[in-house]
Amino acid sequence: MIDDAWALKPALDQARAIADKTIKPGELVELYYQRIGKIDPDLNAYVLLTPELAESQAAAAEKRIMRGQRLGLLDGVPISIKETAALAGYRNSLGSLVFEKSIAQVDSFAIGRLKDEGAVILGKTNAPEFGTRPVTEGPMFPPARNPIDRSRTAGGSSGGAAAAVAASLCALGHGGDGGGSIRIPASCCGIVGLKPSRGRISSGPLFGEDWAGLSTSGVVARTVADAALGLDAMAGHLPGDPYWAEIPEPFLSAAQRQPATLRVGWTIDAPAPVDAEVAASVEAVAAELARMGHRVSRVKPDLGQFRPLIQILAVTAVGALPITNPELLDPLNRQMLDAAPQSTAVDYLKALTELHQQARRLVATWEQIDVLLTPTLTYPAPTLGALGQDVNTASADFLDWLSFTHPFNCTGQPAISVPMAMSTAGLPIGVQLVGRPHDEYTILSLGAQLEAEVKPLAAVHSGRS
Repeated sequence: MIDDAWALKPALDQARAIADKTIKPGELVELYYQRIGKIDPDLNAYVLLTPELAESQAAAAEKRIMRGQRLGLLDGVPISIKETAALAGYRNSLGSLVFEKSIAQVDSFAIGRLKDEGAVILGKTNAPEFGTRPVTEGPMFPPARNPIDRSRTAGGSSGGAAAAVAASLCALGHGGDGGGSIRIPASCCGIVGLKPSRGRISSGPLFGEDWAGLSTSGVVARTVADAALGLDAMAGHLPGDPYWAEIPEPFLSAAQRQPATLRVGWTIDAPAPVDAEVAASVEAVAAELARMGHRVSRVKPDLGQFRPLIQILAVTAVGALPITNPELLDPLNRQMLDAAPQSTAVDYLKALTELHQQARRLVATWEQIDVLLTPTLTYPAPTLGALGQDVNTASADFLDWLSFTHPFNCTGQPAISVPMAMSTAGLPIGVQLVGRPHDEYTILSLGAQLEAEVKPLAAVHSGRS
């Protein structure tokens, strides 16, 4: 049995050690399953384990290594995938009791790419029903708990993925992000979360576009380089995709080089109050960026204009699902299903048209900057059950918390959450870097620089009242 320390190493280090035969994929699989058995009963990060699949994939990777065959980017590296993603031959529930007995007939594009690159799939991670809550709490599974403080949420909707990565129950996690669902749990759990550009990873073959193009697969990881590696493994598009982004060079190379001098705009202005320690964290990071030589200035983009629009798109997305027994739904999704018929096709098209118009106005901010620095969330991880229990106020409460994440699903821009501070209560605080459309490279390079030069998770003491 290999040393337990291997479970904590970055996926990139594991991939290199596997390739040079220092460790075997099967040893990592055994190590992670042992850790899952010991640690996960308290976290509820995983909702389905796939040991037969993992063992067969690990064995295949070992054969490729012994034969000297070309290796994939993640050959033999154990990963997790989100419950709402399709994994051929396994439950395809979307986190809902309505679809509990559904079995995926094909892999979603991102999962197929991960398989092609040799990743070893340990199982599927916890998610709320349809991914509509930013906390991983729903009727189908127990809530995903935060490894930093088990009384707190792991965030959502990719909360299980973030909890698994933060607790070193996999090397890398697949997630999905339609309003912040990768960046939210990454910030809550003190890890890295990358939402790629719209079209960077195909939503096919099951979807033409997911949530009107707002939702995309992405990565939760322990390092920025691992997030870049995961994106390299998943990126690509299918013929006929409504959106796609070409890949001029690997993303990992961006995370391994120093960025040029950048124009960094920062803001803590939002439609909702921002926790004083969160605001202080962003101000401290802005000061560090200036010390590194970047040109830093405060900006005030309007981040509130998408709130009514994203609600219409979320409601109609739930309404379009083939739900035959709504009594099984989360009360929030039941309310959304009931409200969906009130939105006509004309209403939907009007909302989508306005969303794109507002997106153009927001993206124009990048004529003056290269990167936008914001908080990831307006406050750190709340206690389990504290957010969204009243379905009549849940959407407003969610959007307040997600003031800095959901606008960039609407614009389709790449965004990454990097753990940069710890509150005085001991909770992680993430900061968000948002790049120009289709420019993951700059935020990966800058994120890696911050990771290397700013001591992560240093306590923040705000001087504010």
